[in-house]
Amino acid sequence: RGVGQALVEAACLAARAQGARRITLRVLGHNLPARRLYERCGFQVEGVLPEEFLLDGAYVDDVLMGLRLDD
Repeated sequence: RGVGQALVEAACLAARAQGARRITLRVLGHNLPARRLYERCGFQVEGVLPEEFLLDGAYVDDVLMGLRLDD
């Protein structure tokens, strides 16, 4: 437990060290554990593409999230 958050935080630190100003990601709308993880790391929802993917016979949203690194 906590490995995912440590990996996301390490990726953010590495990106910041290389001069990146922001990070964006995409996550499936129904993947609530991942969305909560990203929110705990400071990511915010920046957009939603409704019913973007057909998975196992059901359409799911594509959630776009972003984090500013220069704050």
